[in-house]
Amino acid sequence: MTDETLKSLTALRVGRSRGRLAANKPCLLLAIICEIQNGHINTPTVAIDDRLLARYFDLYEAATGDRQSANPHLPLWHLKGDQGVSGALWEPVFDSSIAHVANSLGQPKSLKGLKALFTQAVLDSALFSAFQNKQMAHNASALIVAHYFAEDPQQHALNTYLANALESGDYEKHPDSLVGEVKETHQQQARSAAFRTLVLEAYDYRCAATRLRFITPDYRYLVEAAHLIPFAESYDDRPTNGLALTPNLHWAMDNRLIAPGPDHKWHVSPILDDFMPDNAWLQQLHGQAVVLPRAKRWQPDQQALAWRMDHLLR
Repeated sequence: MTDETLKSLTALRVGRSRGRLAANKPCLLLAIICEIQNGHINTPTVAIDDRLLARYFDLYEAATGDRQSANPHLPLWHLKGDQGVSGALWEPVFDSSIAHVANSLGQPKSLKGLKALFTQAVLDSALFSAFQNKQMAHNASALIVAHYFAEDPQQHALNTYLANALESGDYEKHPDSLVGEVKETHQQQARSAAFRTLVLEAYDYRCAATRLRFITPDYRYLVEAAHLIPFAESYDDRPTNGLALTPNLHWAMDNRLIAPGPDHKWHVSPILDDFMPDNAWLQQLHGQAVVLPRAKRWQPDQQALAWRMDHLLR
C-alpha cells in the first residue's frame, strides 16, 4: 500500500465558504481517520454515532474556530458524490423502506432528518485499510490539511489537534499503558485526551453521582473525567482511576468535600454543617450509590476509592 491510495482525498468536491474551501467534507474524513486509529471504527461500515459526531465537531472547530456552523448532515450526505480508490468513497446504507428511491431523495435539512434515512455508511475499502495503518493515517491527515487548509489561519490549531488525537488513539487501544511518569508534554496531552475519552464513554457521559447526562446539539458534554488519585501523585491515567462527574462535583471531590468509597457509596465530609442550606447539594449525596460503568473492566479501582476516603476532610 502506497500514498497513491490517498490521491482520491485531494479530489473531493467542496464549495467555498468566506473565501476558503469549505471544511465540512475534509473534517468528516479527518474524524473518520481519528476514530479508526483509536479503534472505535473497525470495519468499513461506519456508524454515525455520538463519538464520530463529537469528533467531527471538534475538528471543525479546530479548523475554523466556529463550532456552531459545523452542520454534520451536509458532509454525511454529500460525501456520497465523491470517488474513492475503486468506486464510491462513501455509500450510505439506506433503510430498506427507502432504498429504491434513495437516488432521488433531496438533501436532508438536519442531522435528525439524515438519521431517518441512514445511520451507517460504507467507506471505500482501500481507504479504510489505509487509515488502519498508523503511518498512512498520519500521511492522509497531513495531505488533507495541506490540500484544503493550506492558507487557513487555523492550520496550526488543526495540526495540533490531529497530532494529539492520533497519538491518543494508541493509548485508547492500549489503556494499560496509561500509567507511569511522562516527561514529554505532547505525550501527557495525548494521555489526558485518552483518559477523558475512555472515562466518559465508560460512564456513557453520565455523572457517577447525580446520574445527570446531557449532550448539547454541538456535542459538548456536561460531565468531566475526574481522577480518583490525582495524576500528580499517581501518574495513573487508566480509566479505573477515574469517574465521570459534573464540574461542580469534580471540584467538590478534588477539594475533599465528598468521596466515593470502596463500598460504592458517596460519603460527605463531616466538616459540612448539616443545618446550612448552602450545603444541601452535597449533603444529599451521602449514602447514595456510585453510578458504575456497565463493563466491570472500567469500574473504579478499590485502592483508588480507598485513597479518596482516606483523604476526605475530617
